[in-house]
Amino acid sequence: MNDHSYIDPAPLCNPFSSNIIYAIGQVVFKFFSEGDGMKKFISTFSFLFIMLVPASVFCMDVVVEITGSQELNSLKSGIEKSVIARCITRGIVLEKYGKLTITISKLGDIISYDALLDTKPAKAFHKDIKDTTALSSTMDEMIKALFIESGGPNIATVKPVAPPLGQEIAPKIKLPFAAVSLASIGEKMFVSDEKTIYELKGEKVSPLWKAPGENKIIRIYPYGDSIIVLAKITNEFRTFRIQGSETKERWNKAVFPLNKGLVSTDITFGKIYGTTSYEFSKPSQITGSSPQIPNGFDTISSISADMKISVGGEVVISYNLENKLSISDGKSVLWTDNTLAGKTPMFIEDEYKDLGEQIEPPARYYLEPRISVLGDNIITFRNGQGMTKVISGLNLFNFSQVLVYTKEGSEYIQNELASFPESYCPDAIIVQGKVAALIVKNKSTYIQFLGL
Repeated sequence: MNDHSYIDPAPLCNPFSSNIIYAIGQVVFKFFSEGDGMKKFISTFSFLFIMLVPASVFCMDVVVEITGSQELNSLKSGIEKSVIARCITRGIVLEKYGKLTITISKLGDIISYDALLDTKPAKAFHKDIKDTTALSSTMDEMIKALFIESGGPNIATVKPVAPPLGQEIAPKIKLPFAAVSLASIGEKMFVSDEKTIYELKGEKVSPLWKAPGENKIIRIYPYGDSIIVLAKITNEFRTFRIQGSETKERWNKAVFPLNKGLVSTDITFGKIYGTTSYEFSKPSQITGSSPQIPNGFDTISSISADMKISVGGEVVISYNLENKLSISDGKSVLWTDNTLAGKTPMFIEDEYKDLGEQIEPPARYYLEPRISVLGDNIITFRNGQGMTKVISGLNLFNFSQVLVYTKEGSEYIQNELASFPESYCPDAIIVQGKVAALIVKNKSTYIQFLGL
């Protein structure tokens, strides 16, 4: 089952962009290591950024189709880049959108300018102009109509809500290490960094279990009275089932809970249709019973839940190939969000291959934001990268959001439960009816508790 056939959907949109950004990263590293790097970096990076980075790096795909004179056709590339630049200067979050198609046609003495934004429902713009001198003002009108007048950069099913009461004074626990994941079993709560799982006792942490050898923990899950530990070592997954400080089982692949059972999968890096990519194996049942994960859903991110959106009740929720939150009843997709999900800092990547003069970054799979369900509400989070997304390997984030999707009719409406500037969120879970989110800001890590 090919769950993903692209590299890092959040910061990059195609393999060409990936190679360009990787090359820029190599240049940055080289200049800083040679001394007097700051002056070289500023001038060289600015040049490379402007001249080499394609518009698709910013994730909203702008496609311009022109029918008419040679004069019109010569403007195609400039219009694509100008639209991206104008959106950025207006603060529009481009990663929230998929595709903007602009069609410019010469119809007699009139130029017809049409635009279609791929949202649900779709948004459109039309204007007839006399000549090409009106294109600039028309692009501004289009951006205003499609993005700003209809609600601004967060228009896609996002309801503006007042800042959560007590966000600044909500309970939070500061941690003495950089945490990556959370889990709770009954009244017990656990938190992990890359090497150790700790039990949280009040506001103190007590070491419980340490990952063996070079294994690095990327996520932990509750499973009965056990903890499932998903880890990585080089370019492979490793999984452990632990009780207390004891390791009860281990697997040389990814194993995770789904409904009443454990499901396994593995990842393979390679070349598929000429694109550096990765592929998950077909999920296998390890123990218990689990629903089938639909084709195209991110395997490791999948959860099951009983929700009113499905006649049968049970649904699978995960991220689709476009990195959008989706719900399926196993037969069809019942709902798909129209905003991109972002990513977490945790990833597994292919081994680096020295290809001599050819620069080719290793393929990466980024762990998606965890999905949780409470009643008919879906809880997850998003990490924003802003302009820093163009250097994907640095994993720089400039804000994080805890999101709650609430059901309204046949749709799910996205609400921001809390926002944290200049930070990122590695994980968020439900603990006794509240959200517990890991927030990393500068060198500080804390667990933020939020009421729903």
